[in-house]
Formats: sequence, C-alpha cells, structure tokens
Amino acid sequence: MKKTLIALLLILITNNSFAQNKNFIIVDGLINWSSIYEDSTNISKLKNNPRLEFKTDSTGIIKRTNFNDKKLRELIGEFRIETKKSKYRVTVMNFRFFAEPIGLYGGGVSMQTISEYSIEQSLIKKNGAIRETAFGYNLTETLNPHLVELFTIKLQPISEW
Repeated sequence: MKKTLIALLLILITNNSFAQNKNFIIVDGLINWSSIYEDSTNISKLKNNPRLEFKTDSTGIIKRTNFNDKKLRELIGEFRIETKKSKYRVTVMNFRFFAEPIGLYGGGVSMQTISEYSIEQSLIKKNGAIRETAFGYNLTETLNPHLVELFTIKLQPISEW
C-alpha cells in the first residue's frame, strides 16, 4: 500500500511539473498566449515599453528579443489588446523564433539551415495537441513570466527633482 501511494504521488508530481502553461492555447491550429490583467490604467502607457511596437492603439508586434534569458532564443510575435472596464486582455500570436544559421559544407556545396521557425513547429504534435516537454525544459513555462511582465503596465514614479 505504501509503495503504491508513493508511486501515485510521483506520477502526479511528474505530470504536474511537465504540464504546459494555461495561458498558451491552440486556436485554429496556432498557439496563442493570452492573459487578463485587472488594471484600470489606460493601455496607452504600454507604448512606453521599448520592446513593443504599436501599429494601432491596440495591435502591434513584439520586437526581436530573448528577454535577456539564456534559455530562450530570440523571438518576435504579434499582439492584440482588448479592454473592458478596469481590465484588459492581451493575446500574442504568430510567435517566430530565430536561431543562429548553421553552415553545412561538403563536396564544394554550401548550404545553410533554416534560421527562423514558428512556435507551432516546435510545440504542436501531429494530432494537434501541444507537445509535452522533454528533459525538464518547458518552453511555455519559461516564456510565460516574460510575457506577463512585458504587458504589465508600469507606472513611472513622479520625480520631485
């Protein structure tokens, strides 16, 4: 009985630690990140963020960055912001990652590997579900706190200087 209970606990802990982040969902075969922020501040304050480039008042792109995280490759993405009373929802889609191109040389022919790929290429399985992580590395859990921080409105302190 004791061994069965320990085995059951290990399975539950293992499955929980490898679960994908709940903010990442599949919509029409594409992976989107979405989060709701309870904040009544005007979203125009996000325009001060140097990592965001707004195309309209509520859409734009994330400029190429890896958020100073060595676990992440540089990425870009498109975002959309929707507002309601005292809250706003951010949805990020079309994630593109960049890898250093690798040159292959052989027999006088040189080729370069693809240096840009989508998040779907690395995370969606053939059956359309998000791939489980391997070796304890979970891209969605690594990326989520950076995206949450990126779209959190930070009020500038008023300087009395």
